[in-house]
Amino acid sequence: MAPRRARRVSSRQAARFQAAAEKSIANQIRRDAERKLARGIQEFAVRSMNTLAQEGPAWTGEFSASWGFAPEGRTPNTPGTTGRIYKYTKNDVPVRDVERFVRDGVTRFSIVNTSPHAAIATDQEEAMFFPPENQPAPIGDVVAFGTSRPSTEHLRYQIRYNEGEDVTSQITAEKDWFTTYLRAGGLQQDLNTGFTRGFGGK
Repeated sequence: MAPRRARRVSSRQAARFQAAAEKSIANQIRRDAERKLARGIQEFAVRSMNTLAQEGPAWTGEFSASWGFAPEGRTPNTPGTTGRIYKYTKNDVPVRDVERFVRDGVTRFSIVNTSPHAAIATDQEEAMFFPPENQPAPIGDVVAFGTSRPSTEHLRYQIRYNEGEDVTSQITAEKDWFTTYLRAGGLQQDLNTGFTRGFGGK
């Protein structure tokens, strides 16, 4: 039996095949870029939330477990555990969710703290803080202790107060810790490291 002759492909068919191949390659490149971008965002978010949990005040652990990542304007889900300083993992920022946000064109994300006293703990609002009942000592390291009256500019550092008596202050976060993280290089370092790892670096 004579071998079947190869079918000739017209120039129009060849052009269609080439266009389809180029489209497939372009789609693959786009998917790879989206995946790497999502991994970079995930790595950064996890690193940043762990830094915030470690650097921020810790009394019961509730504040440290209230950091969350979400598209800007949305309220994130947060662990909400207490009794320890929470350790964030990639499970707290699923890469598939981030990929979906990226595919949907989301370009702005937020890391926010959902605890009711977040504004106080990040020094954005002044208030006196009293220890929770049945929690005589903080779970975080006390970085300062004294009986001198704190400045009125930083009322958050007035941990215990009795009218007519000396103020006893126990601080579990450095003064202006949140502003320091944002402006002194901590945020940028987490961002650089996160995206380096997300894009395949060490």
